[in-house]
Amino acid sequence: MESLRQRSPFLPLPAGVLAFLAVFAALYLAAAAVAEFRVGRAGKDSAMQRLLAAQGAKADWLVLGASHALPLDYGDVPARLRDETGLTMIVLAEVGAGPLYSDFALRQALKDLQVRNILYVADSFAFQSAEWNERRIGDRKLLRRTPLRVETLATVAGMVATEGVAPGALLDYATAFSKLNPPDRFPRDDWRGADTFDRRFRPSRHATAARIDYLFPEPPSAAAIARYLGVLDGMIARARALGVAVTVARLPVPEAFRAALPAEAAFDAALQERLAALGVPLYDWSAALDLPALYFDTDHLNRDGVARLYEDLLRPVLAPGR
Repeated sequence: MESLRQRSPFLPLPAGVLAFLAVFAALYLAAAAVAEFRVGRAGKDSAMQRLLAAQGAKADWLVLGASHALPLDYGDVPARLRDETGLTMIVLAEVGAGPLYSDFALRQALKDLQVRNILYVADSFAFQSAEWNERRIGDRKLLRRTPLRVETLATVAGMVATEGVAPGALLDYATAFSKLNPPDRFPRDDWRGADTFDRRFRPSRHATAARIDYLFPEPPSAAAIARYLGVLDGMIARARALGVAVTVARLPVPEAFRAALPAEAAFDAALQERLAALGVPLYDWSAALDLPALYFDTDHLNRDGVARLYEDLLRPVLAPGR
């Protein structure tokens, strides 16, 4: 009777089950390792992949932001800047990246690169919704193309603890789940900026309206703007603590697109007030290039547009006096 009372309530697993679990774990780890190198570290499609490839490099200018900043890379602005001024530029913008995702990339960049200046490209939509911030960090398509690194794992864990990122993002990243299981086996027509960069867009009210609906999945919110301006504050403080200067710019968009943006004036005023208080320079070029022929879609500069932007507006800021 005494022996029954002392017996553990948990029965030991049969040896066959333990062996099966061990084999399963070994196979999963092997598959995850293969996926990491074939998917997570192959190519330079994502900001985090480009960052890994540039590890140890000097960046006189690090560009952060959403897709409006990507044409700088497509249009060879980093190469032109280097050839003409000797300054280096690395573009770590990401499609649909709000300030929280940019801060995610920045934290790793400050460990990997020798950064002197940051150019942050601000878009109002990126400050309006968790879709482009907390949920973007947990986006399976981006996690699939985020190389597994100890520092990045710690950053994701910290953002789960303090920034409202879903715990599933940490679990997915740590286990390589999305690298092993493509999130979209039958992909839709996603944005293909590099492939269409040389085209000229024919203005379309329907296309503009559809684009606005996509970028603003929720009604404009002063609380959301304040929340993500606070994230931008943290980015700026993080950079300045390491002696890195920050500049903010609004890049050009066509007049029809600009006119359709909801609550744009309120965002502009809030951004200007916040940056003025911090002493951060803001260059608003949003209305500088209205000609539709300078865009490859509703709101992204094409090759001719990027050349105009660089020559007339951007280079004097990036390399004054050179």
